[in-house]
Amino acid sequence: MTEASLPEISAASSPPGGRGTRRARAALPLLLGLPVALWQVAFFVLPLAFLVVVTFWKVRNFRLAPAFDLANWEKVLTSTPFQRALVYTAEVALVATVLSMLLAFPAAHAIALRLSARARGRWIAFLIIPVFSSYILKVYAWQVVLSPGGLVNTGLALLGLPAADLLGGTLSLNIGLLTLTLPVVTLILTFALMGMDHSLIEAARNLGASKVQVLTQVTLPAIKPGLGLAGVTAFLLSFGDYASPVFLTGSNPPTLAILIVDTVKSGSQWPRASVIGVSMLAILALAFVLVQALTQKRKTR
Repeated sequence: MTEASLPEISAASSPPGGRGTRRARAALPLLLGLPVALWQVAFFVLPLAFLVVVTFWKVRNFRLAPAFDLANWEKVLTSTPFQRALVYTAEVALVATVLSMLLAFPAAHAIALRLSARARGRWIAFLIIPVFSSYILKVYAWQVVLSPGGLVNTGLALLGLPAADLLGGTLSLNIGLLTLTLPVVTLILTFALMGMDHSLIEAARNLGASKVQVLTQVTLPAIKPGLGLAGVTAFLLSFGDYASPVFLTGSNPPTLAILIVDTVKSGSQWPRASVIGVSMLAILALAFVLVQALTQKRKTR
């Protein structure tokens, strides 16, 4: 009798609400992430969805009129100004991405692998400060420095050299874009190098690998996700930038961001400007997906 009742006693003595407690613990991360999810839906997903809807609307008497018409897409995508601005913006973004990666990697390598912990922390703080400072102010400062009466030409005049026309060209634009992308890319690569398995480098050196072999066959493959993230971040920032083309090139030739503003100014063409904006987001999303796919594919090999 006592033995037969043991299972019942054991079941009755189990802590009440065990399943409920487990469910509550499982739901806790969802509840903690709910405010951020709601924020993203309210201030990113819904505005983006409305932007897509507006691309099909029309402008009547300088006011938006709800409609469903593909004329805006046809007008924008087949227009010569849009196609030229797209090619120019992509070229500028690619050049800025390559330059930022080439300049950032040696600095990140030195910070992550050659400095002491204290010095590394100081350099990381030194890189973080520009990220959170005003980008517009930095671009305006470059405008002053590169202007005909600016610091560079003043120095050239003191040396008896002719003045240089630095504003309004590719050089000034790349300087502005590097001001935006270089600190971010350097930070991403620094953290990627800090997070890799450093014993792989020591093992390769012990096996007689040269510095070039260690770099190309050990270090770079180990941080491919970080390289991909740094590259796509630099491209995203450069592709959508508005300040550098306006302040440092005078909006000539126009980028896609400038073309959006010009389109709105010409007859309040918000639907056509929305088409350009959605096209930019689609290109950026495609670039992100391609880089992520290539990174994941190489990781699985």
